[in-house]
This record gives sequence, structure tokens and C-alpha cells, in this order.
Amino acid sequence: MTLLGGLLAALVLLAAPASAQSRVTDCGNGYNCPAGQACLLGGVCGRVVDAAPGSVRLSNGNWCDPGFRESTVRRGTCVPGSYSECANGMICPSGTQCTADGKCSGGPEATGPMCGGSRCAEGRICSSRGTCMNTAYFQDCGNGTICSKAAACEMPSGCVIVAPERVRQQPNRR
Repeated sequence: MTLLGGLLAALVLLAAPASAQSRVTDCGNGYNCPAGQACLLGGVCGRVVDAAPGSVRLSNGNWCDPGFRESTVRRGTCVPGSYSECANGMICPSGTQCTADGKCSGGPEATGPMCGGSRCAEGRICSSRGTCMNTAYFQDCGNGTICSKAAACEMPSGCVIVAPERVRQQPNRR
């Protein structure tokens, strides 16, 4: 073997571990997921996708999850489909209306759980963030992160759109 051949072989060996590592996503908990997959709560991985089936394309090219629509007041943002929009960008749940000062009024009396010093509307729950949450549109990841129903809870926090198939996270090699 020539000197040049030996140097090339050494470079290939040095690069091999780096390229093997680039084929995984480090979850930061001693485990990893295959490249292109997100680390999700519960020790699983999901393949990242641009949009969930049934999503609506926004005017800025982004997506609204199923059940949401583009705001007519704040273009490029999503609002739950049954909510109404106030001129100041505030949104009001169905059964309520916008007031002149951009707040919500009307609707049935709040009879849900106490949450953060106020009572939630019936059917809402108190989230891990200490705010009322509409479970028809959102899910609580349990760590202060609230995701749409179409998104998965990413670890350690955040939301990500992934394909429905899941694989277990694998231990990092040392």
C-alpha cells in the first residue's frame, strides 16, 4: 500500500463514525431516532412530514392542521374552525362574540374546572400550562406544551407533525 493509499484509508476510517452518527437524531436522553425522525415523548420516534393529512395551505405557504383555517385578520396564522375572529386578532370560541374592545362575551356560564384563577368553559380542561384548553382542537403534552390534535409531542418540549408510524428510540452507542 502506498503512503497516499494509507492516508486515504485512514481518512475513510475517521469519517465512518461521523457519517454513521449523521444517520441518527440524538434525543438528548441517551437514545436516538433514525435520521429524518423526531424524538417523541414516550420513548418513540416519528418520521417528520410537512403537513398532516387534511391540512389547509396558508397564503404564506405554511399549513394549518386539520380543523383549523387561516385567519382573515392575521393572515398566515391559524384559528380553530368554529372560532370567530375579533378585529384586534383575538379569537372567541363558538357561542361567544367579539366585543368592541376586542374581547369575548356571551355564551353559556363557565361551569368547567378552576384554572389559573378563572373557571373554564364547560368541556374544557385545565392544562399543564395552567390555562383552559379545548380538547376538541388541542392536546396537553404534560410538560407545559400544548399541541394541536394533529401534532405529536416532541421531547423535551414542542410539537411536530409526524407520520402515524412509530418506532422505539434506540440506545446511543459509545
